[in-house]
Amino acid sequence: MTQNLAVSSAIIERLIQWGVTHFVVSPGSRSTPLTVAVARNLKAKTTIHYDERGAAYFALGHAKATGKPAVLICTSGTAVANYFPAVVEASMDNIPLFILSADRPPELIGVGANQAIFQDNIYGIYPRLTRNLPPTPVDSSELTFIATVDECYRAAMGARPGPVQLNCQFREPLLPVNSETDVSFTLDLATAPEFKFAAEAAPDTAIPSEAIHAQIKTSSRGLIIVGRSVDSSLCEDILALADSLYWPIFADVQSNLRFSEHPNVINHFDLDLLNNDCPSEKPDTIIHLGSAFTSKRLLSYINDPDIFYVSVKTTPEKVDPNHQIDIAVQSDIRVFCKNFIQAGLSTSSKWLEIWQDLDLRTSQQILEMLKAEDSLNEPGISFQLSELIPDGHSLMLANSMAVREMDMFAAPNPTIGKVFANRGASGIDGLMATAAGYQSASNKPLTLLIGDLAFLHDLNSLLLIKNSRQPVIIVVINNDGGGIFNFLPVRAEKDVFEPYFGTPHGLTFQKAAELFNLPYTKPKDMNEFTWQYSQLISNSESAVIEVRTDRDANHEFHQRMFDLIREA
Repeated sequence: MTQNLAVSSAIIERLIQWGVTHFVVSPGSRSTPLTVAVARNLKAKTTIHYDERGAAYFALGHAKATGKPAVLICTSGTAVANYFPAVVEASMDNIPLFILSADRPPELIGVGANQAIFQDNIYGIYPRLTRNLPPTPVDSSELTFIATVDECYRAAMGARPGPVQLNCQFREPLLPVNSETDVSFTLDLATAPEFKFAAEAAPDTAIPSEAIHAQIKTSSRGLIIVGRSVDSSLCEDILALADSLYWPIFADVQSNLRFSEHPNVINHFDLDLLNNDCPSEKPDTIIHLGSAFTSKRLLSYINDPDIFYVSVKTTPEKVDPNHQIDIAVQSDIRVFCKNFIQAGLSTSSKWLEIWQDLDLRTSQQILEMLKAEDSLNEPGISFQLSELIPDGHSLMLANSMAVREMDMFAAPNPTIGKVFANRGASGIDGLMATAAGYQSASNKPLTLLIGDLAFLHDLNSLLLIKNSRQPVIIVVINNDGGGIFNFLPVRAEKDVFEPYFGTPHGLTFQKAAELFNLPYTKPKDMNEFTWQYSQLISNSESAVIEVRTDRDANHEFHQRMFDLIREA
């Protein structure tokens, strides 16, 4: 009599006890005990998706919205490998994932058995923890494997959250002959090891308050940088710190502070750095809150060993691409901000006023140029979306150009909902699946701004979009290839650029939308785009808006705008 189903049922029930509510299942044979267990558990919510890569990114998006892992269930073989890109992204961005991978038993590994690969530690250094569940039969009296489930969950939700893998080795028969009625072998979780878990607090580095206070008091050109992992609930504390110090804030597009109308927030700092009036003197002190930021121009601007650089994060990994951090603090950001409010002695706002003046001129140039341009253009799409997106509506930004365009050109909009992207590893894979997963957990409408190559890369996930309970509106910029490469030095290599980097595909996306029964629009100009987007918002249904642009014209439009801003 197989114990596989009883063991699987106990695993699923234990995860539900932890507060896990969502299980993402891809069909397969070896994972039958896990799939049947979750399907029959009335407390489990499920999403079924045949593409394991998309399923994993759906779980990633779900975890981004909830802060808790969704559980992935798949069969053995390449199905497990298809989770790898999302595992990397989750690891790099500290997003919890819980993988229940089904596997063949040890006697079928390395002997040519079908669909049997080496799954133990398949994800290398990226999981926070990997464990093998021994093949059945198990010791039914002690349920020691439940302690392994607990260990994995703690690792996923620890001081540095991330992916974990519990690899379940199942022998045949996978189920009892009559699994619905046969209860001759069950496991009682009441006999399992004691259920305890206190969320692991981030170990606060002793904040070197004296050294930081001393630096702040002598600083005349201080700057606060807000990275991508800073929660919007911290905005008031960060603004209070900036107010108290008279310092400008450069906030990444994934921080809701980027869309704030607070006078200390320099919304277009990336473009301000182009201005000929940009201060020749660099900041003398930087307090960087949270993780990395998108702007390459900012990274270059602050690359100066004379800047006193303080990094404050809740997680322990190093984020220092310029190798310039003087003090790294692992601490609650709210605690840190409260520590240094009123730390400054100076009441001079000259440095802040310089940036405010620059930003005002940049904003005026953006507005004037975009209002004068009727034809579809990529900066204009980002600008219009930032203004049009409804109160509380989430916004996901694809990698390559989408996240950069929004970082540069978005207008302030304090009512915008969560703004996020997959910037851990910054790949273009699984982006529509991530959007669907986030929407599933947040249960709020969402807009996704995405490029054509990323759209093509994740076409299977249009099924997840179709099945979303709340609208997911996909704005896909189709410039017939890799638009970001037009902004890179390789553009000058005329003999290889177009086939190897521009990679034109000649496709449009109406038939793709029709295949998944999604409404489709294709605006002719900017006015039509704003009208169609507003209509789709009113209709409250998922849809695809295809915006056709030209890569060369887009590059030229950017250059003209950059030139205007330099002279603003």
